[in-house]
Amino acid sequence: MTTIRDVAKLAGVSTTTVSHVLNKTRFVSVEGKAKVESAVVELNYVPNTVARSLKGGSSRVLGMLITDVNNPFYADLIQWVDQVAYRLGYNLILCNTQGNIERAKDYMVMLNQRRVDGMLMVSSDARQLPVSSYGTMPMVMMDSGPEQAGYDRILDDSEQGGYMATRHLLESGHMNIGMLAGPLDKSNSQHRIAGYHRAMAEANAEVDERWVQSGEFTYEGGAEAMSRLLDQPSPVTAIFACNDLMVMGAIRVAGKLGLIIPQDLSIIGYDDIPGAKYFNPPLTTISQPLEQLAEQAIAMLLARIKTPERESQRTLLPPRLVIRDSVAVRKPVEE
Repeated sequence: MTTIRDVAKLAGVSTTTVSHVLNKTRFVSVEGKAKVESAVVELNYVPNTVARSLKGGSSRVLGMLITDVNNPFYADLIQWVDQVAYRLGYNLILCNTQGNIERAKDYMVMLNQRRVDGMLMVSSDARQLPVSSYGTMPMVMMDSGPEQAGYDRILDDSEQGGYMATRHLLESGHMNIGMLAGPLDKSNSQHRIAGYHRAMAEANAEVDERWVQSGEFTYEGGAEAMSRLLDQPSPVTAIFACNDLMVMGAIRVAGKLGLIIPQDLSIIGYDDIPGAKYFNPPLTTISQPLEQLAEQAIAMLLARIKTPERESQRTLLPPRLVIRDSVAVRKPVEE
């Protein structure tokens, strides 16, 4: 393997000069710089970033641990994070744990050995993130994370998002509103449920506890929760689903029962995944600000890398209602 000494020998300069050219840390004459660059190309030399970081420098590499890349929302988030990191001169190592805590631990060991500068952790379930063993590594939790000192967190305001979704259905004339909640042991599910209840209470709308059915944040979870909801004796005219994947499963169940969206049943989702506008009908949903989430998460992480001892930060980003065609205006029933 080519070393910095090989480059120096071919260029006829010292290893110190080669280092200054590569790292842009000191002025080197035009002639000397040209010799070094020519030798680097001829020898196909690649600097050892790990060795450089061991000497106290930065590896310019960030790790991103994510528990479910199959969800289009997370896939879209990854693209934004990668764009921001690249623009700032950082490479990104992506690790998909598939929700497996042991796999997550193995990835953490690997990333630590590779001397990444910091970590972005993305999961809707903080229990899937092995953060306790790596308290000294700069980290930012995205979407969910442990409520403890030393970790920065950035996420959307799920309670407000749940409120906005339910409020839109109420303003469209619906009072009997069901909810397809995510897993009840996940914090973002609980926050969206709280927003649903707040909006219903403000409107003095009664809530049948059977109108709130939970399921996984998947197509299958949405279909199963929808089947239970529509099997209840007290019918609903509109539904708030905790994510857009659940909506896809729910619409399939509704179609099998001969229900047409939104003529027979209105529905609103959450996340505004890239395909939401191509649903049939196009889906009204709550959008999370992914570009802002990526920008602020990396800014927060770089600040933590620069000042490790600073107090932990928690940032809530405001969601946005995106109105399309899946919610119908319900006219008041004439007495």
